[in-house]
Amino acid sequence: MAGFKLIETYLSSESEDNDEENEKNPSKTSMNNDNLCCEQNKTPLPLPESIASWMNEKYHEDVISMIPDENQADKHEGRTRSFKHERGNWATLVYIPYLPGDSLTKWMLSTLELLPIKGKLIIDEAHMSLTRTLILKFHWIESFVESMKKICRNINKFNLNMINVKVYCNDEKTRTFLGIECQSFDQSFTYLMESLNKLLAEYELPSFYENASYHISFFWTLDDKKMELQSFIPSLNESLHKTLSENLENNSILVSKLHCKIGNKIYIFPLR
Repeated sequence: MAGFKLIETYLSSESEDNDEENEKNPSKTSMNNDNLCCEQNKTPLPLPESIASWMNEKYHEDVISMIPDENQADKHEGRTRSFKHERGNWATLVYIPYLPGDSLTKWMLSTLELLPIKGKLIIDEAHMSLTRTLILKFHWIESFVESMKKICRNINKFNLNMINVKVYCNDEKTRTFLGIECQSFDQSFTYLMESLNKLLAEYELPSFYENASYHISFFWTLDDKKMELQSFIPSLNESLHKTLSENLENNSILVSKLHCKIGNKIYIFPLR
């Protein structure tokens, strides 16, 4: 709200200058009072909408639940924020939502019996990330959302094919995931990622990983447990392939929309 502080400083300075001028020229005091009366009778100009909107905007203090405060880790199952929170910064993620069917949900639940490591399943919030977790400035949000709309209006729906189970670890090595790797040879998906990375470059934000392995995470645990989980990948793949072969409708995902989470607000962008 630096703009309001500048306005207050200007008005305060102007008032002090007028007081000094009146002390030097008492004759001007009555004239100023007359002018003041006239000014008071005038209808005040409306506050510009762009400024008025700031007054009603509530900044999101906790940024986003998926990047909790390190001082409240017990409230977020031990997860910690990967970057410092600053007022006016909004954590942002572009992703493809996914709701697994009954057979795949059953398979995900069965994996807990195979794994010796304590963790948590991700079913209700399953998704495939298309960006890293980004930081948007408040004044970028509107233009970023409009750009996302334009991109999605030019992209056709496409399919993602499920392939294998893989182990993933975040950059900070604070969480390890199991995910189902997905592939798409559709040009729409290629164009989407090129357009999305180009948009991020305009805001000087990091693009997605150069050799990206697109995946739907279904399990996570704290710390770097990649080595411990790697030995279970063959058996997990065997059971996954068996499930997919018996339920062919689960082999692919029709992508018809993208989601973008900015703070606690989710924007939905339908594809063409």
